[in-house]
Amino acid sequence: MKRKKEAKIKNSNKSLLREAIIDIDRELVRLNRDKSSLKRQISQLDTSVGNAQELEKQLQEKIARLLEKEAQLTEKKKNTQVKIDRLADKLSKVKKIRTEMTDV
Repeated sequence: MKRKKEAKIKNSNKSLLREAIIDIDRELVRLNRDKSSLKRQISQLDTSVGNAQELEKQLQEKIARLLEKEAQLTEKKKNTQVKIDRLADKLSKVKKIRTEMTDV
């Protein structure tokens, strides 16, 4: 009878150990799924960061081109203003000469 009791206890212990191992295996499977999911998320974030950095670089280049164009337009505006001022001077001289000629 003692042997049967010991055998039952051993079987019970083995059964408990099997269940514990099965639970641990399930937990490992779940953890591996979570790990894979996190790796995918990190990969997606890396891609997103890379895309954002590329976009930032493109926008910085565009800003640099626009600043260069702005400088050219500012110079052109300045030159045009100088020409307008010269023409205004010439027009005022012509008007002065006309006035003098009409006075004569």
